[in-house]
Amino acid sequence: MNKKAAAASGKDRISDLPDALLHHVLSLLRVDQAVQTSVLTRRWRHLWKGIPALRLVGPKTRFATAQYLDRFVNRLIAARGHLPLVSCEVEEAYLTWDDYAGEPEEPEPNLYFDSWIQYALACKVQVLKVDVVGCGWELIVPLISQHLRNLDVHHVYLEKDSVDFSSCPVLEELKMKECGLWVRSMSFPSLKRLFLTECSFPVDRHVSISAPGVVSLRLLQCGGKTPLLETMPVLETASIELSRYGCKDKCGGCTDESCEGCHGYPVGSYRSVLLYVLSNAINLELKDQPGVYIYKRDLECCPIFGRLKTLLLDMWCRHVDMHALVHLLQHTPILEKLTLQLCSDKNLFCAGQGERKHVRIEQSFSSPHFKEVSIECEEKLRVKDKVWQIVKILKTNGVLKEQITFKKLPRPERWPLMTTGQTW
Repeated sequence: MNKKAAAASGKDRISDLPDALLHHVLSLLRVDQAVQTSVLTRRWRHLWKGIPALRLVGPKTRFATAQYLDRFVNRLIAARGHLPLVSCEVEEAYLTWDDYAGEPEEPEPNLYFDSWIQYALACKVQVLKVDVVGCGWELIVPLISQHLRNLDVHHVYLEKDSVDFSSCPVLEELKMKECGLWVRSMSFPSLKRLFLTECSFPVDRHVSISAPGVVSLRLLQCGGKTPLLETMPVLETASIELSRYGCKDKCGGCTDESCEGCHGYPVGSYRSVLLYVLSNAINLELKDQPGVYIYKRDLECCPIFGRLKTLLLDMWCRHVDMHALVHLLQHTPILEKLTLQLCSDKNLFCAGQGERKHVRIEQSFSSPHFKEVSIECEEKLRVKDKVWQIVKILKTNGVLKEQITFKKLPRPERWPLMTTGQTW
């Protein structure tokens, strides 16, 4: 039967589809939209109860107040029972008294939030996303699950001595964004992927993170003291970007004799914060901002990056000198691709100056495995001068001219964007 004939006969062909396919379609909707399909026909009356994914999201266009959202979700849970869940998204967007019409007898925001998460865990959820929009919320629900594989949390905070995820033995991926991690240690025995973005750590101590099975790591723009990474023997890919404003491992040229950035530690007492653990990586990106000294300090006891094949630097060594770049390359024996990102700032222009500017950079690293060096920079004469200094060092140490490529970075917005393909 063709489409016109089907339409003329009024036959409901969608309802003839198998339950599994209809459940998949309903899973793409918000839960309130999925429930509304129950009025279509008898066939659809209870179909929504079997969907494997719940999106407990309450837009104000559908629920005028948080109280209405709470009432709807609680009735839904009671009607659905404990059928298994593959994924669940729990979002709380009603966090002010204005959403409750300012009436003191109304329940407090997030009154049932914990119970919704516990419900998802009781339904053997495998993928769980928790997002508290616009406000921080303390995660006090005990995360105990034999089925949880992926956890994604936004705008929550943890405030305890230690966090141990050993009660989630199959948890493989954890994403945390804009979370407050006011703890002393965190342990993730089963994790393979750990992504921490714009999170806040304590300002007076390095939080210890143990994740021995992690293969992929991202630590981006976090505030407070940089976390102290424990051994990650199977690490393959890591991207680290230390925050310009929030990172407390930063020195502005102070005179405090206890400043780690200025004076460091007594000989033999310093413990690497990042580089020692990252030395197991195959692909690595290292970025920071002027004044942040973690890489500088770690580099003094630089390990051998015995598996590293690709390395991206935004030239954090620019505020030390070019010796730092050479020193790092001396510890990457099988490196195949190096990418340097150079932006025009006073730190770049001062690189190579200072107490060691008169010392010739030793031609002491070998590059038998190099396939490509990519230098990304702005088109400015002063930047070009620094580029040529780097190119000279590379060529002197055996990197061929044909292996070096260049790419223009866009100028600030007040200038038009530049294209690639510059010939140097």
